[in-house]
Amino acid sequence: MHRLVSVLLLGFFAGSTWANNRTLTDAELKDRVQACVMCHGDQGRASAEGYFPRIAGKPAGYLYNQLIAFRDGGRVHAAMNSIVQPLSNAALWEMANYFSAQHPPYPQPAPSKATATELQLGKQIVTQGMPGKQVPACVNCHASGLMGVEPYTPGLLGLPRDYLTAQIGKWMNGQRHAAEPDCMGSIITALSNAEINAATAYLASLPVPKDAAAAPAGSVSFPMECGTHTQTAKPTTHTLSPEPVDLALLTEAEKRGAYLARVGNCMGCHTSDRNKPYAGGKAIQTPFGTVYASNLTPAKDTGLGKWTADDFYRAMHEGISRKGHYLYPAFPFGNYTLMPRRDVDDLYQYLRRIKPVEQATPKAQMKFPFKQRQLMAVWRTLFFSGGEYVPDAKQTAQWNRGAYLVNGPGHCAACHTPRNALGALRTDKNLSGATIPVLNWFAPALNSHPSDGLGQWSVSDIVEYLSTGKNKDRAVTGPMSEVVAHSLQFMTRADLEAMAVYMKSLPAQSPDEKSNTVVARQNLEPLLRKGEAVYKQQCVDCHGPQGEGKTGAYPRLAGNSGVIAPNPANAIRMVLNGGFAPSTRDNPVPHGMPPYRGELSDSDVAAVVSYVRQSWGNSASAVSSSEVNRLRSVQ
Repeated sequence: MHRLVSVLLLGFFAGSTWANNRTLTDAELKDRVQACVMCHGDQGRASAEGYFPRIAGKPAGYLYNQLIAFRDGGRVHAAMNSIVQPLSNAALWEMANYFSAQHPPYPQPAPSKATATELQLGKQIVTQGMPGKQVPACVNCHASGLMGVEPYTPGLLGLPRDYLTAQIGKWMNGQRHAAEPDCMGSIITALSNAEINAATAYLASLPVPKDAAAAPAGSVSFPMECGTHTQTAKPTTHTLSPEPVDLALLTEAEKRGAYLARVGNCMGCHTSDRNKPYAGGKAIQTPFGTVYASNLTPAKDTGLGKWTADDFYRAMHEGISRKGHYLYPAFPFGNYTLMPRRDVDDLYQYLRRIKPVEQATPKAQMKFPFKQRQLMAVWRTLFFSGGEYVPDAKQTAQWNRGAYLVNGPGHCAACHTPRNALGALRTDKNLSGATIPVLNWFAPALNSHPSDGLGQWSVSDIVEYLSTGKNKDRAVTGPMSEVVAHSLQFMTRADLEAMAVYMKSLPAQSPDEKSNTVVARQNLEPLLRKGEAVYKQQCVDCHGPQGEGKTGAYPRLAGNSGVIAPNPANAIRMVLNGGFAPSTRDNPVPHGMPPYRGELSDSDVAAVVSYVRQSWGNSASAVSSSEVNRLRSVQ
């Protein structure tokens, strides 16, 4: 099962427990949506990266659908796509309703530069349409007051002309689209540039009625047959990864297989389309090229339909496909070989119950000479040794269970263990922490080291972190968000405790890498002074004057191994991109950190990250502006 490389990031923010699935209060939601307010403010505002629209007071269903579109790739904006990726439908629903209920006053429209003729043409299009072109009036869909209609139609007033024009431009070039038949797409195609400019000029010239928030939507008729929309009934699941098969219909063996699929995060890697779970196709980037996760549904021609239980066991245990070719180690068969035959058979039986989807897996795009699969025979001779897990008689049953889960189906070493030049795991540095190739996130040590590992965490701290995506002062972000969302939150407490006991028993070992960032000594003091100023302006309210954080909400930065890791990429990327921890059943609406990429320059980010890495007892290397610039384009 190709698994996205992941990292146990010791993140910059934390959420709080969801008690009895209650609805959060407005005050609690306001505390959690700071990542949104940073860009959109109460009304929407201009910034260095362009205009961010007003979201306050827009129809909740519309906001919800837009958030779903950004999360699932229907709309493209790198920062938005990244920041909402870890959030469930339930979390997005809560956020949409919160902002919909906000009604700050609208600003007065800017003086129009359009001519009277343009404004008159715009008024005609907006209020009457253009029957000769089969273009309905805007008021037909957006209501007579042009303030939108629940659940899908946004308001058109209170928005600058350049923003309206930019959005229409996205419909024209295909960046925005709707389900067929696409009403807006048809309208934009029918109108000329002059007509579009006239309509946006007229809309931008209109003031928002003072009673707009209280005005009823009224009856709206849609003269065009538009495509269907996302269901806006309140979501009932608080996870990103619902079970694709009704567990009540499964045998006991199949249920065990479903659980093992969760432990191995099979769905997380083998799903490229949320509507086609386990159908494969997701790209896995490696230093040697790109491989694609295979189709694990029982599809006859492109999935496991023709695979026998023996075929499946050989792939898991030996890394050899049904047709006899060697599998690339992006599929961690070196870990799965530890799984006993019963576990593999249970997993196979479960996968047979998933809805079959015929979807071919793209061919791996490997660099020369790695595209020659026969070379894997040499690699296997050097680095692969098969064999099921043998319990250590000197250890407890709990320890052995943890060792099996961590080293076998959980394959934690895939990210938390450094690799050699040929991509093989360095067993002498097992779980000692490493930078993940290509993705450039740092995975910290999963051993008893007091600062680089889990030495300061209790078993309960680790269990809470893995099951909810947060603990008292830290939370998950980066690729590890997907692992928690799709895998770890579904594991039993007993198994998570076993994993924690095993990891804490491992000898303390620091990461075997050094920072490659060099800041000249004469530049360090002014860099840190600048970083302190940025910290006091942007960070101190949440993280505290001594980097102590706020328990249950904002984590401490002092002694945070994610902050002081040899590779500063984690800290840099969090400051640039912000983000949310993953939605989980016990923490469905997590706190978010704002993205500062539009607020801070490369030198500002380098300064504040350097300050954090060298304050309050932290003693990590400083960060250069060039390193920040390199990571600015990475999401």
